[in-house]
Amino acid sequence: MAHKTRESIVWRTDHAFLSLEDLADACGLHPGLVEQFVEYGLLEPSAGAGPRSLFPASAVERLRRIIRLKCDLGVNLAGIAVILEMRERLVGLQEDLARLQGRADEDE
Repeated sequence: MAHKTRESIVWRTDHAFLSLEDLADACGLHPGLVEQFVEYGLLEPSAGAGPRSLFPASAVERLRRIIRLKCDLGVNLAGIAVILEMRERLVGLQEDLARLQGRADEDE
Protein backbone atom coordinates (compact mmCIF):
# COMPACT_ATOMS: atom_id res chain seq x y z
CA MET A 1 0.00 0.00 0.00
CA ALA A 2 2.81 2.41 0.88
CA HIS A 3 4.43 1.69 -2.49
CA LYS A 4 1.28 2.74 -4.38
CA THR A 5 1.04 5.93 -2.30
CA ARG A 6 4.66 6.79 -3.08
CA GLU A 7 4.08 6.16 -6.81
CA SER A 8 1.04 8.45 -6.68
CA ILE A 9 3.03 11.22 -5.01
CA VAL A 10 5.88 10.87 -7.51
CA TRP A 11 3.41 10.92 -10.42
CA ARG A 12 1.67 14.04 -9.10
CA THR A 13 5.00 15.78 -8.50
CA ASP A 14 6.34 14.91 -11.94
CA HIS A 15 3.12 16.05 -13.61
CA ALA A 16 2.52 19.17 -11.51
CA PHE A 17 2.67 22.65 -12.94
CA LEU A 18 3.85 25.81 -11.21
CA SER A 19 3.00 29.40 -11.94
CA LEU A 20 5.86 31.79 -12.58
CA GLU A 21 5.40 33.18 -9.06
CA ASP A 22 5.42 29.70 -7.48
CA LEU A 23 8.55 28.79 -9.43
CA ALA A 24 10.27 31.97 -8.26
CA ASP A 25 9.21 31.31 -4.65
CA ALA A 26 10.51 27.74 -4.82
CA CYS A 27 13.98 29.11 -5.63
CA GLY A 28 13.82 32.26 -3.50
CA LEU A 29 13.88 34.61 -6.47
CA HIS A 30 11.94 37.65 -7.60
CA PRO A 31 9.40 36.73 -10.32
CA GLY A 32 10.86 39.43 -12.57
CA LEU A 33 14.21 37.65 -12.63
CA VAL A 34 12.55 34.36 -13.56
CA GLU A 35 10.66 36.21 -16.30
CA GLN A 36 14.00 37.47 -17.68
CA PHE A 37 15.27 33.90 -17.85
CA VAL A 38 12.11 32.93 -19.74
CA GLU A 39 12.54 35.85 -22.16
CA TYR A 40 16.16 34.81 -22.77
CA GLY A 41 15.03 31.24 -23.49
CA LEU A 42 16.68 29.57 -20.50
CA LEU A 43 13.30 28.39 -19.18
CA GLU A 44 10.32 27.33 -21.23
CA PRO A 45 6.80 27.34 -19.88
CA SER A 46 4.61 24.35 -20.68
CA ALA A 47 1.57 26.54 -21.14
CA GLY A 48 0.58 30.18 -21.10
CA ALA A 49 2.63 33.32 -21.47
CA GLY A 50 3.80 36.10 -19.17
CA PRO A 51 2.63 35.98 -15.57
CA ARG A 52 0.10 33.24 -16.47
CA SER A 53 2.85 30.87 -17.61
CA LEU A 54 2.84 27.36 -16.19
CA PHE A 55 6.07 25.45 -15.69
CA PRO A 56 6.66 21.75 -15.06
CA ALA A 57 7.98 20.80 -11.62
CA SER A 58 11.30 19.94 -13.29
CA ALA A 59 11.78 23.67 -13.97
CA VAL A 60 12.71 24.14 -10.29
CA GLU A 61 15.83 22.01 -10.75
CA ARG A 62 16.70 23.78 -14.02
CA LEU A 63 16.22 27.20 -12.42
CA ARG A 64 18.49 26.19 -9.53
CA ARG A 65 21.16 25.19 -12.07
CA ILE A 66 20.78 28.55 -13.81
CA ILE A 67 21.17 30.42 -10.51
CA ARG A 68 24.21 28.33 -9.55
CA LEU A 69 25.89 29.01 -12.89
CA LYS A 70 25.06 32.72 -12.77
CA CYS A 71 25.64 33.58 -9.14
CA ASP A 72 28.14 31.02 -7.90
CA LEU A 73 30.23 30.60 -11.04
CA GLY A 74 29.73 33.97 -12.73
CA VAL A 75 28.61 32.57 -16.09
CA ASN A 76 26.70 35.02 -18.31
CA LEU A 77 23.29 34.15 -19.79
CA ALA A 78 24.70 33.16 -23.19
CA GLY A 79 27.17 30.83 -21.48
CA ILE A 80 24.41 29.36 -19.34
CA ALA A 81 22.38 28.59 -22.47
CA VAL A 82 25.34 26.75 -24.02
CA ILE A 83 26.10 24.81 -20.83
CA LEU A 84 22.48 23.73 -20.37
CA GLU A 85 22.21 22.63 -24.01
CA MET A 86 25.44 20.62 -23.75
CA ARG A 87 24.19 19.03 -20.52
CA GLU A 88 20.92 17.99 -22.18
CA ARG A 89 22.84 16.46 -25.08
CA LEU A 90 25.13 14.61 -22.69
CA VAL A 91 22.20 13.20 -20.72
CA GLY A 92 20.56 12.10 -23.98
CA LEU A 93 23.73 10.39 -25.13
CA GLN A 94 24.10 8.63 -21.78
CA GLU A 95 20.51 7.37 -22.06
CA ASP A 96 21.18 6.14 -25.62
CA LEU A 97 24.33 4.36 -24.48
CA ALA A 98 22.53 2.67 -21.57
CA ARG A 99 19.76 1.56 -23.94
CA LEU A 100 22.29 0.15 -26.43
CA GLN A 101 24.20 -1.64 -23.65
CA GLY A 102 20.93 -3.16 -22.48
CA ARG A 103 20.25 -4.49 -25.98
CA ALA A 104 23.78 -5.88 -26.23
CA ASP A 105 23.32 -7.67 -22.90
CA GLU A 106 20.03 -9.19 -24.15
CA ASP A 107 21.73 -10.48 -27.30
CA GLU A 108 24.42 -12.35 -25.37
